[in-house]
Amino acid sequence: MKYHGWRKYLVAVWAFIETFLFAGLLYGWASVNWILKQENVYADLCPQTTFKTNVTINGTDNVVTYDTVGGNTTSQNGTDVGPNPIGYRPQCRPQDEKFALCFTIGSALFCASSALFGHINYKFGTRITRICSMIIFMSGTIMFAFVDTERPWLIYPGLAFIGMGGLPLLVTNAQIGNLFPKGSSTWIGLLCGGFDCSSAVQFMVKGAYETGIRIQYSYGLLTGLHLMVGVSTFFFLPKKFIPRPSEAAATEVAQDEKTIDLLENDKLNGSTTQENGQVYEKTTFEVSDEKASDTPSLKSCLMSATFLLHVFWLCLLQLRFYFFLSSVNTYLHRITNNDKYKVSYFTNVMMYTMLGGLFSSMFSGIVYDWQRRMFQDSRMALRRKLMPAILPLMITCGLGVLLSVLVLIPQEEVLYFVFIVMTLYRSFIYSIGAAYLSAMFPNEYFGLLYGVWIIAAGIVGFLQIVFFNWAQSYLEGPFHVKFECSSTHGKKLFFLTLKIMNLFLMITKIYEKLS
Repeated sequence: MKYHGWRKYLVAVWAFIETFLFAGLLYGWASVNWILKQENVYADLCPQTTFKTNVTINGTDNVVTYDTVGGNTTSQNGTDVGPNPIGYRPQCRPQDEKFALCFTIGSALFCASSALFGHINYKFGTRITRICSMIIFMSGTIMFAFVDTERPWLIYPGLAFIGMGGLPLLVTNAQIGNLFPKGSSTWIGLLCGGFDCSSAVQFMVKGAYETGIRIQYSYGLLTGLHLMVGVSTFFFLPKKFIPRPSEAAATEVAQDEKTIDLLENDKLNGSTTQENGQVYEKTTFEVSDEKASDTPSLKSCLMSATFLLHVFWLCLLQLRFYFFLSSVNTYLHRITNNDKYKVSYFTNVMMYTMLGGLFSSMFSGIVYDWQRRMFQDSRMALRRKLMPAILPLMITCGLGVLLSVLVLIPQEEVLYFVFIVMTLYRSFIYSIGAAYLSAMFPNEYFGLLYGVWIIAAGIVGFLQIVFFNWAQSYLEGPFHVKFECSSTHGKKLFFLTLKIMNLFLMITKIYEKLS
C-alpha cells in the first residue's frame, strides 16, 4: 500500500482505534476486580463470620446481622432482609490474595510475551505477529466470558491472554510513526495514550454490568469487535515493516561522517571529456552499503550500556506502578472503611482519570519532541539522540516518587490527586521509554528490544506479590510497604546517579567518536 496523502492518516486513525479498544485491557484490572467480587468469585475462601449493627430500615431501628461472604444480610431481628443496605463489605484476605496473584501472573506473562512477540516480529514481520496476537486475545476474552464461581481459575489464563494478545498491537503500530518523521515521538505518545485509555473498555464492561448486562455478553462483543484488527493486518500494514524515510538516513550520514575515506585509488572510475580543447577528468565514487548504513548488530545493541541502564530504569518504575494496580482495590477498601459503594465510586473515578492518559501520553511525546528540536543542530549524532531524553526521564522518576508519597496520606480527598499522578506516571513510563528505544536503536530491532526491555521488568514485577503479602500480614504492613516504596531520599539519590551514569556514557562515546 502506498502511504501518500490521506491514506497515512487513515492508517494512523485505524491503528489508534484498535490500540484503544484492545491493547491495554490489562490495566483495567481495578474494574474487573470489582466485578469478580460482586460475582463472589473465590468468595468460598473467605471465613464464614458475621457481625451485628444498628440500622434504620423503613423508619424503624433494627439490629441487623450480616454475613461477611459477599456482604449479604442473613437476618434482621431473625428475618432475612436481602442485600446489605449500608454498603459494608468486609475485606477477605484469601480472596484478595487470589486476585493479586492473578494480576501478578497476568502482568508477568504480559511482559514475557513481549520478548516472544518481539522475536516473531523481527523474524517474520508485522502480519504473522498480528495474526498470533488475534488468536491469543480472542481466546482470552472467551475464557473471561465463562468465569463464574464454578470456574474461577479461568481468570488466570483469561487475563494473561488478554494482556498478551493486546501488546503486539502497540509494537506493530509503533512503526506508523515512520510515516510522520517530524512527529514520530508525538505519534508514539498518542499511541501509548490509546494504550492507557484501553482501561476504559473494562470500565465500560463494569458500567454495563451495573445496568444488568452480564459479563458474558460484554466479552462476547469484544471478541467479535476484535476481528477489525484483521482489516489493518491484511489491507493497511505491510507484510514486513514500514521503512524509515531514506532522506533522513542520508542526511544523518552526510552530517555525521565528514572525513570518511570512502574509496581507495583502485576503486575510482575515471573517464575523460574534451571541451574547448581542454581535457577534463570525470570521477565517480562508489559508496559501499555497509559504510552508508553503519547499522550496529543486534547483539551490540542488547549488550550496550545505554540499553541495559534503560532496562534497569524500567524495572524499578514499573514495579511501583504494577504494585499500585494490583493492590488498588484493597487500598480503596482500607481508605473508605470497607464501603463497597465508595470503592465502586472511586474505582470509576480512577477509570475516568485514566482516560486522560490520551492527553498525558501526547504531552510526554510533545516534551520529547521539544527536547529533540533543542538539540537537532548538535554536531554529533549521539548528542542529538541522548540529550533530548534526559529531561523526560527525570520527570518520570519524579512522578514515581510523588505517587509513593501521596498514597501514604489516608484521606479520601487525596485519592483524586493519586489517580492524576498515577495516570501521568503511567503515560511517561511507556511513552518516553518506547520513544527512547525508537530514537536510540535501529527500527528493525525495535520489536525485539522492546520485548527484552519489558520482559526484564516483568521478571522484577513478581516482587509485587511479595509486597502485597507483606502489606496484608499485619496491621501496619500497608504503611510500611508504601514507606519503603517512597524512600524519597534514596530514590532521588539513585535516579540522580543513574542520570549521571547516562551523561558519563554520552561523554565517553562522544570522545571515542572524536578520537
